[in-house]
Amino acid sequence: MSDRSNSHKDSNETVLGWKFVIIVGVLSTIFLSFFYLAMTQEPDYMPGAQRKAQQEKELAQHASAASEVVEQNQQK
Repeated sequence: MSDRSNSHKDSNETVLGWKFVIIVGVLSTIFLSFFYLAMTQEPDYMPGAQRKAQQEKELAQHASAASEVVEQNQQK
């Protein structure tokens, strides 16, 4: 009789163990996904993002100034 209750107890522990592993796996995947997204997206207030925005602004100004010079040369 005790053998039967031990095997039933072991199978319950195995099922609970797999459920625990699956739950931990899902929660870990969700956490690591958010962590990855947080690390890859640099916020606007960070100095690196501000420098990049400033460089893009300067590049756009230079490009528009260059296109104006080309247009003026074509008109002459």
